[in-house]
Amino acid sequence: MRFESQTHYQRFMLGIICGLLPVLCLLFGWLGELKGINFPGWYNSISATYFSNGNMCMIGALTLCSFFLFTYNGYDLGDRAYTLVAAVSSLLIVAFPCAASPANHVGLFACPAKASDFIHMIAAIALFGSFALMTLTQFPKGNHKTRNTIYRICGWTMLAAMFYVGAGYLLGLPGYTTMIGETIMLEAFAVAWVIKSGAITL
Repeated sequence: MRFESQTHYQRFMLGIICGLLPVLCLLFGWLGELKGINFPGWYNSISATYFSNGNMCMIGALTLCSFFLFTYNGYDLGDRAYTLVAAVSSLLIVAFPCAASPANHVGLFACPAKASDFIHMIAAIALFGSFALMTLTQFPKGNHKTRNTIYRICGWTMLAAMFYVGAGYLLGLPGYTTMIGETIMLEAFAVAWVIKSGAITL
């Protein structure tokens, strides 16, 4: 597989990493479950896998995504704004984990769990929101109707999944509702970026 430029290859790798993130977190998380080393409810969200055997997948993938986004050369200031928000949000999610464990202090800075959880939630909303808006507003600027249609489907899918997660939280639906919504968002984002890379000719 050959790419037109380093930027196209970068887009492809970002899509692959995001697409694999929920798969690897759950796969290695279940290995930890077999050993009995995970905290309860680790599968309720990708964020919660921080407290499972899959934590290295979660931390590693989000850190890689952050570096890719920090160095991504988009077409205009809109691209740059969205990617910077997503890059910073990814690092905040890693540094300030959710309060899915009984620990009183968590994360890179050993913050109180409630404070870390609040920062984590805001960062996650910013991350997925920037992903969705970037896909909807920045990607469909070319003349490729098929690609633009796919971008819009992916973008609206991400927004719908965000509302699904929010509704699940407000309505007290099972915890794994968040994992389902996050997985849908990441897979839709991955599809958009792989298409954007030119790896699939449409």
